Amino acid sequence: MGPRYSIIIPTKNEEEGIAKVICSIPREIRKYSEIIVPDSSDDLTPIIAKGLGAKVLKVKRGKGRAMKMAVERSRGDILIFLDADGTDPPQYIPKLLKKLENNNLVLGCRSGKPFKEDDRVMRDLFKIYCRMISPIFMLVGFNVHDPSAGFRAIRKKDWNRLNLKSNGLDIEAEMNIKAVREGFKVKEVLIPHLRRAGGLMKSKVIFHPKNWIRMLKPLLVYVKDEKARRKIRKHISELLKKI
Repeated sequence: MGPRYSIIIPTKNEEEGIAKVICSIPREIRKYSEIIVPDSSDDLTPIIAKGLGAKVLKVKRGKGRAMKMAVERSRGDILIFLDADGTDPPQYIPKLLKKLENNNLVLGCRSGKPFKEDDRVMRDLFKIYCRMISPIFMLVGFNVHDPSAGFRAIRKKDWNRLNLKSNGLDIEAEMNIKAVREGFKVKEVLIPHLRRAGGLMKSKVIFHPKNWIRMLKPLLVYVKDEKARRKIRKHISELLKKI
């Protein structure tokens, strides 16, 4: 009998955080799971992951490319995606799975709700990001606090329905838009703002606002309503002026 869950953790130079992420997966989940780490690192990340029992796949750079390859090699009926930087709490996986019972896609989202585990700097940075990004997705009916969240649970059969094409950081945005188009029931589980392993300067997004724009491109590609497209272009233009 194969694993029920495939826990996929895309990595690129996350040697400071990968052990914390893997070791924080609840025991009751891990015993029914396979852990897949699609990796494009130059550091010790793949060695650490393999030493902790993960299946490591060497991939070319690009988060979307890594996620798609990992899904192709996965054996579980349910896919769970986690970021490798320690900001997603694996302890919340059971809560995502509970909500997935009656929904197609569940995201682990940060919001304005305070948690005792919160890192104050991360919470303050998220407030800025959230005000810029969330309203755009709400225009197309994707109503969650953190639309670019990497912490996600979805059935493999539903992933296949989306037929995702993105190879980069825009993979989550494409997933969101296509989930709306497919009529998926989407829910969120609120999670704390945890400190990033390795420090904030290693973030591929927080200090690279142009990546925010790159993540939004699928909105213009897949949104068919012209009125919504005009609003999105206007919002993106306003964001570019602030960068």
